[in-house]
Amino acid sequence: MFRQERRLGFARIGFIEFEGEKIRTPTLIDFTEKPKLLKIMDFGKAPTVLKEIDESRFEILKSKDENFIIATGLSTLNARELVEYIYNLRKSSYKPLYAVAMATPKNIPLLYYMGVDLFDNILAIVKAYQGIYMTEFDELDADKVRDVVCNCPSCQNGDFSEKGLAKHNTFVMKRVLSMAIRDDLRNFVEAWVKFDPNLTAMLRFFDKLSNNCYPRFSKSKVVMTTEHSFNRPEVRYFLRRALDCYNPKGKALILLPCSARKPYLKSRTHSIVRSYIGNISKRGFEEIVISSPLVVPRVFELTYPAMNYDVAVSGDWSLDEIEFVSDWLCKFVEKGKFELIVGHVAGGYKKVVERVSDKLGLDVVWTVEKEVTDVDSLKRLKEVVEKSNFEGFDLYESIFEHMANYQFDTSFYVEKVKGRYPNLEFYAGKERIARIDTNYGCLDIDLPLAKTLIEEKKFCVEIDEFTPKGTIFAVGVKSADERIKPNDVVVFYNSKIFGVGRALMCGEEMLENDGKAVDVKKVGSW
Repeated sequence: MFRQERRLGFARIGFIEFEGEKIRTPTLIDFTEKPKLLKIMDFGKAPTVLKEIDESRFEILKSKDENFIIATGLSTLNARELVEYIYNLRKSSYKPLYAVAMATPKNIPLLYYMGVDLFDNILAIVKAYQGIYMTEFDELDADKVRDVVCNCPSCQNGDFSEKGLAKHNTFVMKRVLSMAIRDDLRNFVEAWVKFDPNLTAMLRFFDKLSNNCYPRFSKSKVVMTTEHSFNRPEVRYFLRRALDCYNPKGKALILLPCSARKPYLKSRTHSIVRSYIGNISKRGFEEIVISSPLVVPRVFELTYPAMNYDVAVSGDWSLDEIEFVSDWLCKFVEKGKFELIVGHVAGGYKKVVERVSDKLGLDVVWTVEKEVTDVDSLKRLKEVVEKSNFEGFDLYESIFEHMANYQFDTSFYVEKVKGRYPNLEFYAGKERIARIDTNYGCLDIDLPLAKTLIEEKKFCVEIDEFTPKGTIFAVGVKSADERIKPNDVVVFYNSKIFGVGRALMCGEEMLENDGKAVDVKKVGSW
């Protein structure tokens, strides 16, 4: 009935098959056209929210639909209750979720982001018969609409009758839904909800819930422009996971500001600093880059989202930013037990480090006179580095070890590194075992490491006895690691072959859902 093709967090893209037809999801059920999909749906005899009032009666009167989750009566809930209700419905089943009579142009992106697959235009029709002309963010009195910029047939023909308004309102809803189907859905939703305080609150509530199916790696750039960005699933996961995996080899630390260009080492600022002090890892210096809301040890700068995000680099920090970033920086600094800490920062970045110094009682050597890249500042930094005498380490090898631990929860060791930063390749003897995937901000592994992961039973997908070519569908999956998230690099195997692919759904979902499970990249035989 429903086949999932890919995930965008809780949001999904797929299609519903019935009576020889295919309907792409997400989709809007148009009640002005007598939709066929309604014929196969069981709406039950009581609203979904009756469960909160009388659970025993709800069990008798609820929808018994085997193919859909049909949620009715949701408009009676307040913002927090609605978020929790949709979250629990979405988490309970992988069936398509239909939120009945809930959608408006304004709330469709957020509802889709929270996992709703099916919408309808019931409210659009009701509003039309009330004489309301709907736009993306507003509802206007149709009699007062003068300058029409909409290109729907009703507006172009000047048809503001009840039926004409219904078609216009529906057109706007379909347009908004099509806009929301995008890789950078979270960026879109953050910007969209700012037009409505209620939606803003709903996103905040939703971010506090578990986000197990959100990807750890992505080609989509993370745009951090609001305080909502502090609680983005990508940000929360990165900070916690990077802290868990951070194992600094150097005994000294340099704190640096972030840069507009990513990865940082390719930026003008970091290139200038590096040209003065050279490869400081050879002198035993670790580096941590301060951003908002990220704290990024150099060894994780090629990891998503540190590899691909955008934030205003103005040096002007709010008190909330200073407190949030300093709290995380404290945790990373404490883990290193550094003997020397150098603060090569200015402006808001310096305020963050000063806050850390106060919290931990640290002595920080300050090297910036005016700007990070002015000559006097660079000379002072160089003097501090050259006076030090710590045991060095190889930065690229450390990057590989940290990324392998972050990504696969295991230890891999590399003998040789080739390539030009950031396009690094890692070798064990003459065999390449992995490379940096700069598109997703992760390691792309080769077959030798795939064998190791299969032996350790990590990020593995066991499949039936067939040789996959392009895609492994969920119907062919026998077991899957529950840690797998969409976009993860995974290994698959059976008794004859094994290989490397990219997950298109969560590990547990591969056993309960239908559709595309793994995109096949490399195949080998035992």
